[in-house]
Amino acid sequence: MYELVKDDTINELIAITKSDSGISGPELAKAHIELGKRLAENMPKLDPKDTTIVAMLRGGIFFAEGMYFSMGCKLQTYDPKHESFVRPNTKNVILVDSVINTGKTIAEVLEPDMMVACCVINENAVDKFDKQLFTVRVSKNSFVGSNVAHQVGNKGPDTTMRLFNQL
Repeated sequence: MYELVKDDTINELIAITKSDSGISGPELAKAHIELGKRLAENMPKLDPKDTTIVAMLRGGIFFAEGMYFSMGCKLQTYDPKHESFVRPNTKNVILVDSVINTGKTIAEVLEPDMMVACCVINENAVDKFDKQLFTVRVSKNSFVGSNVAHQVGNKGPDTTMRLFNQL
């Protein structure tokens, strides 16, 4: 696993992305884009013509776009709720989501030669991805994303709803 080295700018962006920040919409999306760029800058150098970023919909789209802007590779989307996964026809494939809680959805389509990138992953899911994982941060928190503004117990504001300003 690779975890992004933190500096003041990264920590400020992380603070925006946290569930308790109260920040939604374009400001949150821009933070995801910037963190995606920063993570991509610290990943192995890959041939852009032979690399595809697969954005997990909907929550992974902005983080994946940041990686795409930085890497200049190919980009496609995957909606696990409505379609079957079709592996891109490139040597390098990076599955990208904003939040990985259990890792179940990604683990279902992940192949040994693929990579996984995310803004945050729950500490209990890290072992599923071993050396394939690139993340901004690891979190002890785990809750079910809901249509709520603040976390109460095991329910908190859904990242996707926050990204699209729908809370």
